[in-house]
Amino acid sequence: MNKLLLLLLLLSRVSFCGIDDLNVLDYGAVGDGNTDNTKAFQTALNQAAAKGGAVYVPAGQYRLDGVLTIPESVTLKGIAEGPVMARLEKGTMLLAFAGRDAENSPPFISLQNNATLKGLSIYYPQQVIGNARPYPYTVQVRGSRCNIIDVTLVNSYNGIDCGSIYHGQDYLRNIYLCALRRGVYIDRTTDIGRIENVHVHPTAWLDIGVDADSLRDYCLGHLEGFIIGRCDWEYMVNCFVIWAKVGFRFSETKGDPVGHDPQANILITQSGSDVGPLAVIVEKTQYHCGIAFENCQFMDGILIEAENQGPVKLTNCGFWGWAETLGGAHIVNMGTGAVYLTACNFNAKNWIECHWAPAIPYVQMLNGTLQMMNCRFQDNGNTPDAHVYLGEKVRSAVIIGNSVEGGGLKVTNQCRGDVQVLGNVRD
Repeated sequence: MNKLLLLLLLLSRVSFCGIDDLNVLDYGAVGDGNTDNTKAFQTALNQAAAKGGAVYVPAGQYRLDGVLTIPESVTLKGIAEGPVMARLEKGTMLLAFAGRDAENSPPFISLQNNATLKGLSIYYPQQVIGNARPYPYTVQVRGSRCNIIDVTLVNSYNGIDCGSIYHGQDYLRNIYLCALRRGVYIDRTTDIGRIENVHVHPTAWLDIGVDADSLRDYCLGHLEGFIIGRCDWEYMVNCFVIWAKVGFRFSETKGDPVGHDPQANILITQSGSDVGPLAVIVEKTQYHCGIAFENCQFMDGILIEAENQGPVKLTNCGFWGWAETLGGAHIVNMGTGAVYLTACNFNAKNWIECHWAPAIPYVQMLNGTLQMMNCRFQDNGNTPDAHVYLGEKVRSAVIIGNSVEGGGLKVTNQCRGDVQVLGNVRD
């Protein structure tokens, strides 16, 4: 009988761990929320590095006063096999204590080449929203072909760093994170990074009991959801951010010694930025290809700054709410590049918080060139003096096949270039 019970226990353990997996419990780890497990975890990870392998972390709360490095070809994994709802009393949770008030200190977890972090949540017990303190990034990619999958970051100050170290082919999937300053940083990456189902969302912390109003106010004043610099053919799908000061920021990698295009080249689809003063700010993109949003939604505005020369392409996207940073405009372009708007919907939604001024156009082109086709404007009684404004520096514009609910399309044209406005209808 005792032999049968022992066999069943061994088989149960194998079913979760895998036959060749190491288990942190065998190296002295204790999931009681109080014992420092840094040495036990790192010893197990280093042991797995000899040939490459996986280190399994059973359900429990594991305090770590130090930082961890996942070596090349090693996986650190908890019990979750899908997106994680963080719970203090269930699942695999790492309790991070390192780096308080030292934002530039080493990240909590570093991934070397071909390393994977999977199936767990990470929580900072000492972080309090009423007295938010800076911490370094929770996870940093330091090599190529790294994977972060099925992970929840409950209350990071800085979330995931895929940008400080040159690398390639990073893979982020099924990640929920609540961050206070930076969500996901993508930069210095070569062909081809993939980001799927990553939500910068307050529920990761709200589920544990943080005050919603305090968290919202702090994030709206400080958080940048996705920061994207130099990348080559990056793909992003089903990603979302809410309660951010800036939803998506596209920047140039200053002093980049690698290549000739130290900006973003990324395709984004089925994604969006909700409830914040600015959905997207484009500082600079790659001149020859730029960035593209397809099937995305924005409950705030898009600002394209003067230094941008690359194309910004938006297809089948929706805009509504109030773009308070832009005074009510949905899109403001100051760059010399082209702006493509195809099959987009612009809505002046009648909410108490929305104060639409007739002098503010929906689309404000101060420079560059505009290609706008098959878009729809819903004024909801807030008819502007102009749906589209073309400033003096605009080189050219094609505005064709658009419709306005309850009225006609209004275009104010101050530019001296070639402008074609035709086939627009009342709806």
